[in-house]
Parts: sequence; C-alpha cells; structure tokens
Amino acid sequence: MYGMGEHRDTGELLRAHGLRVTPQRRAILSAFADGPAEHLSADEIHARATTVIPEIGRGTVYSTLAELTELGLLSAVGAPEPVRYESNTDFHQHFRCRLCVRLFDVTIAAPPTDHLRAEGFAVERVTITAEGICAECVAYEAGLVSSADQARRRPSGTLPATGVAASTMATPVGTITVGATADGVIRVVFDDHADVPALNDAIRARRGGRAARAHLARGKEAVGAYFADGQAGACTIDWDRLDDEQTLRAVTTIGPARSASYDTLRTPADAGARGHVLGSNPIVILIPCHRVTRGREIPRAYVGGEERRLALLRLERG
Repeated sequence: MYGMGEHRDTGELLRAHGLRVTPQRRAILSAFADGPAEHLSADEIHARATTVIPEIGRGTVYSTLAELTELGLLSAVGAPEPVRYESNTDFHQHFRCRLCVRLFDVTIAAPPTDHLRAEGFAVERVTITAEGICAECVAYEAGLVSSADQARRRPSGTLPATGVAASTMATPVGTITVGATADGVIRVVFDDHADVPALNDAIRARRGGRAARAHLARGKEAVGAYFADGQAGACTIDWDRLDDEQTLRAVTTIGPARSASYDTLRTPADAGARGHVLGSNPIVILIPCHRVTRGREIPRAYVGGEERRLALLRLERG
C-alpha cells in the first residue's frame, strides 16, 4: 500500500518517514484504501479526505500531496507543471529535464503491447516521456565546474600588464580585490582568484593613471553599496577586455533577490559556453552570476566557492 511494501497503518508509515501523525495526513493517505492499483487525482483525494475531515482545504491537500510525493510515500504520474504546448502535432516522444523543465523531442522505441491486447486492452498509441537531466544542463554544469576551478588555479591571461589600478576591501564574504583600467572596472575577485597576485603587484607599484584610479574608486563604492543594502552602485565596466560581453551583460539584468536560469539569458552562447564564462566571471557582485541557476537548481560550482554564493543569496533575501 502507498508504494511502501508491508506498511498498512498510516500512522506507522508517517512515523517511519519522520513525519508527525496528523489527522490531515492520515485522511489523505486513507484515501488510497482500495489499494496501490488506484490512480487518484488531487480533486478525488480531496473529496475522499473530506469524508473524514469535512473542513480540510484544497490547499492543504495539494501541499501535503507534494510533501508525501517528495518523501516517496506517494508517486505522481502525469505531466507536471508547467504544461508545454508545441506546433509539432505528429506523434512523437519526449525527454523532460527535471532541472530546466523543458521538453525535447526524442526518438524512443515503443515497447511491445501484444500482451495488453491479449488481456483485452485496445491500444491506440504508446506515449513515452523519458526524464532526467538534459544535455544542455549537463554541458552548462561541466563548463561552470571546469572554469570555476581554473579561475582559482591559473591566471586568466586577459588582465593587462600595465595601466591597472587596484585595491582591496574587506567584506562580509572575505577580502575582495578590485582592479580598473582607464576604461572602467576590469576585476572584482575574491582572495583565492588566480589574478590576485598580479593585482597585488599593481597595488604595491601604485600602478594606474588618474582615470584608472577614478574608476577604481567608483568600483569600490559600487561593491560597498551592495554589502550595505543589497543593491550594487553604478560604475563603468571595461567590457572590451572581457570575454563574452553579451552573456555577462545579460546577467546584469537579474535584480537583487531574484534568479534566472542559464537557459533564459539573452545571449547566443551555447550552454557549455555560458557555463564557462560564468564559472570564471572576473567581476563578481557587479556582474551577479551568483543569481544564475541551472533550472530549479542552485549550482554548487561558483567562482568564489559554494559557501560564498549561498552567503550572497542569504544577504539579498534577508
């Protein structure tokens, strides 16, 4: 019963999964009294539960069903939200990505159905939807992981040898080093970034002309404003010296305490390239790549490390 083998008592079943035994949970599980062969809609479950608890609301039923499904006490069958529409009306199969929730047309051989016909079923079509992680989400994570690791181990090679003014600043997530050229901010990096030694050389040598120092001051003010109220201040970025300007600019449109999946960014770069440029983002905070998700998932890979990403998200969400 309930897909849990020998369990028969709803109270025992709930306790076995670390849940409190509440009348609402009992009523919802008891809706499956006719056995595991039943496939009930949420409305049907609500109707049965009201015979036990007349005042139980639909919202309670829906949230409890989601909870019990997540824990494996129930299984959900069917097309989950969001519903997708397509112009291809020919019969075909799909792959559904559980992260970005996109559907992809795929070719999957249908299983034989002769035994069903022998049992009296009139089979008209077999619809198959494979589920997992799509190739684009896999490629994005691969690019993210490899470039985040590389950013900590090997200098980028795009930092000018001359003309850079730099300075450090203490923040709630550790020391940040800011660098600027005469055309704008070129680096905002954490202390474990591979470009930090070169930026430290610029600090010791007091490099950079008046324009670079002015951009540096405004860059530090912008970062300071972020940690003061969660909203980075305005400053000029030296876009011409950054790789994949279009992808990085797209990230700047994601506001504080918000997120956007990598696949929704307005950029022509493919998934792997997006992961690569965001994993090695040379201007953190001002280009808020910590707000970019992999569909429903907050990636663990981040140029400053997972703990810093989570700290920044907590700071923004209060």
